[in-house]
Amino acid sequence: MINLKNQKLNQIKLIQILFCTFPISFIAGNLLLSIHLVIFVISSIFYIKKENITFKLEKAHWLLIIFFIYTFLITTIQFQAPGFLQGKNINWVESWPFESKPIFKSFILIRYLILALVVHVLFTQKILDLKKLFLVSLICSSFVSLDVIFQYYNGVDIFNFKGAVDRNSGPFGDENIAGSFLQKFSFLSIFGFLALYNKKHKNIFLIFIIVLHAYALLISGNRMPLILFFLGIFLLFIIEKKIRTVLFLSMIVFAGLFLGLLKTNEHYYTTYTTFFAEINPIKQFKINENKNEKNKVSSKKEINQESASVLRGSGHRSIFKTSIVIWKQQPLFGYGLKSFRIKCWEILEKTKNPNLSCATHSHNYYLELLSEVGIIGCFLMIVLFIIILKNSFLYLKEFNKSKNLEIYMLIPLIIVLFIEFWPIKSSGSFFTTWNATFLWLYAPFILTFKKS
Repeated sequence: MINLKNQKLNQIKLIQILFCTFPISFIAGNLLLSIHLVIFVISSIFYIKKENITFKLEKAHWLLIIFFIYTFLITTIQFQAPGFLQGKNINWVESWPFESKPIFKSFILIRYLILALVVHVLFTQKILDLKKLFLVSLICSSFVSLDVIFQYYNGVDIFNFKGAVDRNSGPFGDENIAGSFLQKFSFLSIFGFLALYNKKHKNIFLIFIIVLHAYALLISGNRMPLILFFLGIFLLFIIEKKIRTVLFLSMIVFAGLFLGLLKTNEHYYTTYTTFFAEINPIKQFKINENKNEKNKVSSKKEINQESASVLRGSGHRSIFKTSIVIWKQQPLFGYGLKSFRIKCWEILEKTKNPNLSCATHSHNYYLELLSEVGIIGCFLMIVLFIIILKNSFLYLKEFNKSKNLEIYMLIPLIIVLFIEFWPIKSSGSFFTTWNATFLWLYAPFILTFKKS
């Protein structure tokens, strides 16, 4: 009896360790993250089956099931359809190894569905511990922040990875995703500190942590994650009254560091002034006005300079346009998983349009869903996002009434998922190991909490 009890405790402890250490695997790379995911899922399934734990699927889970089945079917049908692959694309796709084939890739997406269901069950059984996850996130994101800053000032990070003139990826090497990592885990880290540290000078340390993450985001050179981080800070400012002063002071300190960087580094000055010009609606309106003044030579010169600046700062605009063109060709169903990287070359060859360009994916979740799984697949995900928003609103409303500490631990997940599903942003692929694992590891908490 004692052995059985100890064995059960050891299984639970293993599952908890695997869950809490996911942030480490996000740093280590896709291969380790995939292995980590498989071990976590298998261990969890083994435990659930052994303990005969029963569970009831929610509407959101059925949406996920339908979405993944639909994605597999559409991909299979499209890639088997006559005429889908044309010209050079036939030999190109056939040369891909089996594990990279779109049909196989769409089939193994089921691992994310299983991940979401497993997290749902374990959370309702009160096995998963968010506090420990937040603590590991705090350690990992602080490490990445310090490594990125060290790389900026030293030229190389502690692993001897070199930084670029306006990019510093720290431990991620050639992959410029340090900003994306910090955007995803920084709010978990902030709440990890709030949940675990309640001693003297707490506010000073919290200011340091916020500024550390914000400054690392700044010098990582990933501009969109920086903007989304500030969106998250704004949401946190609205939701959590107790730390508003800390947030305000943190932003003042960061503003000073930001201005200092722009004055001392011309590369970052160009990078960020170009970006802010691109997203500034007033300046864009003035540029459009200038375009209409064709008779003024000086205005023409200014237009050309401004346009070049804006285009130089917008690396994904042409990809977005290509995504829309592809979607319009197959609006209802899309062309299937990984189809964007194939169809975009067909379009470029046919149209010769200089305003379009190719990439491996659409660099926006919603445009990727529209082009690859059509209106139907995109609609399923939007409905799921609406459910997450509705649940988040109800949780926050309940928190304001009762100050429930368990709901308090959900606040960073609410903020991070809201940012992740924010429609007007550039992003990695919706289906990659990195993004998909993050989404379906943490979204189930918002979908599940009311039942736990």
